[in-house]
Amino acid sequence: MPNNKVTYGLKNVYYSKATEATDGKWTFTTPVSLPGAQEFTNDIVGGSTNVNADDQIILSLSQLAGRTLTLKLTELTDEFKVDILGYKKLTNGNIVEITNAQPVTFALGFEIQGDLKARRIWFYLCSVTPINESSKTKADSIEVNAITLNITSRPIAINSKYSTTHVTSCLGDANYESFLTVAPVVPTIEE
Repeated sequence: MPNNKVTYGLKNVYYSKATEATDGKWTFTTPVSLPGAQEFTNDIVGGSTNVNADDQIILSLSQLAGRTLTLKLTELTDEFKVDILGYKKLTNGNIVEITNAQPVTFALGFEIQGDLKARRIWFYLCSVTPINESSKTKADSIEVNAITLNITSRPIAINSKYSTTHVTSCLGDANYESFLTVAPVVPTIEE
């Protein structure tokens, strides 16, 4: 199938809690929907360095240490606050922010459309900073609030030679239909 000329849209956002075993392997839980996605961006953590000698560049070194993700939502679910941000739910239904909660590692998945084929993506080993919330009074028009999640996605080992921050499934791939609704798995690549 030919490649997209353009991509657009953002929908079907999910998160999946991650657990590291004693052998360093990661497993993920069944994904949970995170509705209200408005915008997603990602930036590389790392960069490149040129090595100069004999009045020329003799080597270019690059480092990809992870990615910084930003996800903007219309609202954040109580489930995400409890599962990932460490809030506690009380018997009366209230939720309480716990300031010394341990960080929870998770995978973040979502779908982006294209002119020819959609693609679904899982970012592994994500961690999120505490959230800021704000609101304004209504005036002549209503301005809708938004919550921004600042997320770091660090690399996950595939084997002793390779690591990755994310995996992508495109429309037509064998696992595309179930890609976001079953627990993410680390891809297998032969060394």
